Amino acid sequence: MTGTQCIGCDLLRFPENTASYLNVLENSEQERRLQERRNANAERPGREFHMAQMCIETLTRFNASVSFFGAGINTDWQWLQRAYPEVQTKLVDLENMQSVPHFETIADATPSDIVVASEVIEHFEEPLAHFESLLRLVKDDGILICGTNLYNGKDISHDFYPFTPGHVTYWTPYALAYVGMQKGFFVDFRTPELYAAKGANKRYILFFKSPETIYRLGVYFGNHVHAPSEP
Repeated sequence: MTGTQCIGCDLLRFPENTASYLNVLENSEQERRLQERRNANAERPGREFHMAQMCIETLTRFNASVSFFGAGINTDWQWLQRAYPEVQTKLVDLENMQSVPHFETIADATPSDIVVASEVIEHFEEPLAHFESLLRLVKDDGILICGTNLYNGKDISHDFYPFTPGHVTYWTPYALAYVGMQKGFFVDFRTPELYAAKGANKRYILFFKSPETIYRLGVYFGNHVHAPSEP
């Protein structure tokens, strides 16, 4: 597999590493185990619930509209609706894998207060164009929260993340900050609690336009050492 690296922001791209969502689940035992751990099940919510809840509490907007971008078969939205009955949830994806009425295609999706995109942006084959499609879904006073691993500049031969089928883009902090700046967004990076002690490169990346959100995030993380995540 060959790749390219941006000389300005160190972004890595692996255009040959494409794979469909269902094919990855069918052929990768490791990916199935990871998804089972981070997704919701009948006993507990998963990572996307905690990402959305963090943004609801940050904005103190308990009737927020929340889009789950690239949700696939994950049912964290159900846990969120039970915890916050006034929240309006939307599933945004290429196809309606859960056959729900509150589904929107990416092309026709409407803006939300909160947009959750967990383990999505590493699949962007056209990083800037696809990110633009994602950022347009965030209201001017809202938050987009993404979750992905970030490239730390070290030897990637010891790193499984960019070689997972379907991972065509390996983001760096500078590349994400640049994307946000180009579209008028502030960008903030936070470490999920599950990964804090492991020294892993997993991060939540928050995009927002309102300066007030800087203050609100400061208050939230003044009371929380790390961002919440699956157990």
